[in-house]
Amino acid sequence: MTNAFYRDQVAVLMYHHVHATDEGGITITPQLFKEQISHLQKLGYHFISLHQFKHYLNGSHIPHNAVLLTFDDGYESVYENVYPFLKQQHIPMVNFIMTETLPQVPHLPPTMTTQQLSIMSKETDLVENQSHTDALHHKTNNDDPDGDAYFTSKLPTSNGTIETDEQYHTRIVDDAKRSREQLHPVNKHAVDVVAYPFGIYTDTAIQYYQEGGFKYGFTIVETMATRQADLMKIPRINAGSPWITPGDLHDIIQSKIVS
Repeated sequence: MTNAFYRDQVAVLMYHHVHATDEGGITITPQLFKEQISHLQKLGYHFISLHQFKHYLNGSHIPHNAVLLTFDDGYESVYENVYPFLKQQHIPMVNFIMTETLPQVPHLPPTMTTQQLSIMSKETDLVENQSHTDALHHKTNNDDPDGDAYFTSKLPTSNGTIETDEQYHTRIVDDAKRSREQLHPVNKHAVDVVAYPFGIYTDTAIQYYQEGGFKYGFTIVETMATRQADLMKIPRINAGSPWITPGDLHDIIQSKIVS
């Protein structure tokens, strides 16, 4: 009998790049990732699917110590270094894909192809491929970190003016529709979940993405997900930084439990 650290809430964990030699604040090695997951398994955490998570939000039961694994940006390293391990362990995962990268647009680190997403979807029910928007994972001034986020800001037009309210509305809704259309062939379930680029959002941007067909949205607000959460503002806990040891991850989750 494992310890029930928490019940009726979910630790949604966020990862990005999982690579043996690349370095960065959102990059961890495959070895560290496996050690994190193995440690959580030994402590009695239960990994659930996005399908289970949605049902939980709508009133269904989930196991205690529930964890949902999510991976942003669609890096190829996840296909190569994460998917085989999780498939072997029968652990579900969610990929949040920037669909503008699917037509083999050069990207560093390399991102997954439509074929790779399709392989995962066909091989197992453990993987869901959901949206990280189509072409909104950018900021102005050539992606300057201090630039304005495409998702939440009106952008300059080709004639030098700033988008009108109507133009901004159309751009965001159309982006949502494009993203869903491109992901539909590589996902067995409805494409209705988005993770916001850079974790930046406004109520207006969320409303427009809902108009484009989305029902759930993930943020980077670090706390546990409960049924009280706004379905378009679901929190996640970062687990994908190189300094987060297996023991640290357990402690971080424990510190976020909602009493």
